[in-house]
Amino acid sequence: MSMKTHITVNGCQSAQEVDMPYCEGSCNTYTMYSEAAAVMEHSCSCCKEINFSNRTADLVCLNGDTVPYTYMYVEQCGCTKTDCTRAAGHHVRRKRSFTLL
Repeated sequence: MSMKTHITVNGCQSAQEVDMPYCEGSCNTYTMYSEAAAVMEHSCSCCKEINFSNRTADLVCLNGDTVPYTYMYVEQCGCTKTDCTRAAGHHVRRKRSFTLL
């Protein structure tokens, strides 16, 4: 995916919008019971950058100075394997917060 945006760093901003590609999408992730192993088998992958290059944009500061800024430009995205297993019996509990009015 791609979007155009201004880069702003320390009060300095790109004069024009720059092309800023990013990764987005679904990857094959599943959990299934293995009768042979008698356990749940997990396979997880996530969408992330595969190839990127460094690009430079000139940022204009409030005092009129122009400074170069280097950022990562995503060239290719893909699904990469990731660890999605947890030890059995360990559940993650989220703490809820409430605001009283």
